[in-house]
Amino acid sequence: MLSVTIAIVFNSCSQCNRTKVAPVVLPDTTSSAKINAVNEEIKKDSLNPFLYYKRAHIYEHNDDIQHATADMFKTLSLDSSRAEFFLYAAELFKKSGEPRKGIALMDKAIAIDSLNTDLYVKAAELAYIDTTIKGNYIIALSYLNAAILKNPQNADIYFYKGNIFKELKDTTRAISSFQTATELNPKFYNAYVQLGLLLAQKKDKNAEKYFDNAIKISDKPEDALYAKANILKETATALFEANKDAQAREKYNAAIETYKKVIAVNYKNVESYMGIGFSYYQMDSVAEAYKYYGLATKIEPTYAGAYFSEGLCAEDLGRKKEAAELYQSCLNIDPKFARAQEHLKKLQLPQ
Repeated sequence: MLSVTIAIVFNSCSQCNRTKVAPVVLPDTTSSAKINAVNEEIKKDSLNPFLYYKRAHIYEHNDDIQHATADMFKTLSLDSSRAEFFLYAAELFKKSGEPRKGIALMDKAIAIDSLNTDLYVKAAELAYIDTTIKGNYIIALSYLNAAILKNPQNADIYFYKGNIFKELKDTTRAISSFQTATELNPKFYNAYVQLGLLLAQKKDKNAEKYFDNAIKISDKPEDALYAKANILKETATALFEANKDAQAREKYNAAIETYKKVIAVNYKNVESYMGIGFSYYQMDSVAEAYKYYGLATKIEPTYAGAYFSEGLCAEDLGRKKEAAELYQSCLNIDPKFARAQEHLKKLQLPQ
């Protein structure tokens, strides 16, 4: 599934290479014990495909995709009649960066069970993500169109068609496909998010409605909340530029509350801290903006724009020495950050 593309509030920054202390990795004794237990079962029943399937999942949990894949080859050699075996093996190939092998596996599975639409959808997904394949989107669509003939009520088919049309810049058909996905599955979170994003690009007021739908059906609707907060922030900025200050403040405050809900779901969502800081700064709540930009630098210490924004607040608050240090921190990360260069130069001029 696709996720929301995060928008940077200020200048994008190059990430600096920082020396990091290697974390102490403790052996996963629990997983080792599980593998040992399955090994003992295999000794007693070496022709049982479910045991290799079970062990493959343990290997995958340990990020050992190579051994997981080897176990799935063994699983399929013992039983090639189960779709779940093929689908899991294909997922492992996706994780290992070899989607073509997964497509070949799906073709074999489809030859065995041509009525299983999950196999076509997985093949389409793998073709969709492998941009090294010439005409990969067309190939993906061919799998999905074949799946529709088998089961036109499968919401996943339309979701992936929507993604492909979105990549092909065919917004009308993308929206139609995502809408069909939500009609077939009213709890299709990612389809609602994609609809909201596409409509937001078109400045369609219905975008917020789709994000609200996504928020209602998910326990952790980070993407939907973040996208909704951005719409509120952008609307507020437009109102502010149109000299509608009261309405702008209302929207900025709504954006802030929504960004805070994002942070409640994922406290590491640095762009939400930036969004809050920007909203407070626009409302002249410089001290609050300074606080949230500072939190952003704590969450992501190599985010140049966060240091610049915190420096801007420090400068406005009369803390010129601190502002200069923050601008310098920004430039240490991104030496070409023009606005930081300008502000630092101004502060260094004789007063």
